[in-house]
This record gives sequence, C-alpha cells and structure tokens, in this order.
Amino acid sequence: MNPMIRKELRQRMRERRAWLLPALYLIGLGTTVVLAYFLVTLSGRASRTLGMTVQAADVGQAVFIAAVYVQLGVLLLMAPVFSAGALTIEKEQRTLTALLTSLLTPAQIWWGKWVAAILYQVLLLVSALPVLSLAVAFGGVGPREIAIATGSTFVTLASVSAVGLYCSSFFRRSVNATAVTYAVVVLLVIVTSVVSAIVTAVVRDPRQFPLHLLVPNPFFALSMGLFGQGPQLSLWLESLGFYVALALLASALTVRNLGRSGDQV
Repeated sequence: MNPMIRKELRQRMRERRAWLLPALYLIGLGTTVVLAYFLVTLSGRASRTLGMTVQAADVGQAVFIAAVYVQLGVLLLMAPVFSAGALTIEKEQRTLTALLTSLLTPAQIWWGKWVAAILYQVLLLVSALPVLSLAVAFGGVGPREIAIATGSTFVTLASVSAVGLYCSSFFRRSVNATAVTYAVVVLLVIVTSVVSAIVTAVVRDPRQFPLHLLVPNPFFALSMGLFGQGPQLSLWLESLGFYVALALLASALTVRNLGRSGDQV
C-alpha cells in the first residue's frame, strides 16, 4: 500500500470525528427518511378524502428521492473538509519538505492524499446503503436506482476532492484552500441553477431550454441518471464526463504544483 494512504487512514480513524461524523451523518439521513415517510403518508390521507389512493411504491420513491438528494448535499459540504487541507496542513506543520525529499514521487503523494480523502467519503456512502435500501421494501425502487445514485454521487465527490487537493497545493493556508473549494461547489450548484432560472424566464418555451447549461450541476447529473429517458441519458453521461475531466485536470495541476515545490526544496 502507498505509505501516504496508510498514514492518512490511521490518522483519520484515530480522530474523534472518525466515529462521530458517520453517526451524525446517519442520524441526519435517517431523520430525512422518517420525515419523507410521514409527509407522504399524511398527503395520502388527504388524498383519500378526494377519492385518491397513494401506493406503497409512491412512498418508496419519495423516501428514496429525499434521501439521495440530502445525501448528495451533505457530502458536497463535507468533501472540501477532507481534501482542501490535505496538503496545506503539511505546509503549516512544515512537513511537506520531508515528503518531497522522500522516495515518494509527487504523483504518489497526490494519490495517497486523494485516496485517503475519498475513502472516508466512500465509508459514508456505504454506511448509507442500508438506509437507502429501506425504500426497496416499499417498492418503486430497485438496485438499479441505488447503483445510479451511489455511482453518480461517488463521481461527483471524487471530482470535488481532486479540486480540493489542487487548492490545497496552490494555497499555503487551509482556510484559503477550503474557501476556494467551497466557492467551486457554489459555482457548480447555485450559480448554474440561477443561470438556468434566468434562461428559463427569458426563453419561456421549455422545449427550447438549453439543458446543457445544467451539465455541471451535480443534482442535475443525479436527476438525469434517475429520471432521464432516451436522449436525456446522454446528458447524464455528459455530466459524468464533465466531472471526470475536471478531476483529471485538477489532478494534473496538483501533481505539477507538487513537482514545482520539490524543485524549490
């Protein structure tokens, strides 16, 4: 195993947040599932007065959709925390020089830091699978939907973590790297949504709306993977391709920055 991965994992798993953060994460996700269940059942009771019935599959789909969207939002907030300070903390503690003068190459240092950051997020993803699988008991949701939601979330988190590592290699302070990484997340999520809302108000005809504007939005990628049909599935693949390209670009720039730091040593 890459010694950086072993070091980072041991350090992370010995911290208090190693068990506290997954516990809080699962409590929040479980609360979301419970709230979604009660909201759907309450709406079902109101529908019965109008002669309409709510099927169990509707409950399962509502619970699943609420859980996966909340999961993506929470993990997007967590991803910069695990990645943006990975290299800046080495600079602050003056241990980056020792890393760069070791037998590890800049690519190996990047790989160790990135894998250590993403593995903890994978732990959170895997721990949430039993909660997401509760929707299968109601029906309307199968392994395909769970796999699409988990896979799309993983690709998004991997890309954001790569961006966080690039910011960590560029800045000297963790606060600066974390702030810029969060700015990138805001750009991908909020700015794209605002731009799409403005374009929708201008175009007015839904058939003429350029959906490609939303390709960088992680929630759009998740939506297209779950609900897209026919040509819309290509938009899901475009979103995944965008995040893969973003991760590769950020990774290459991070390795270059580490190499230049080694030249300065």
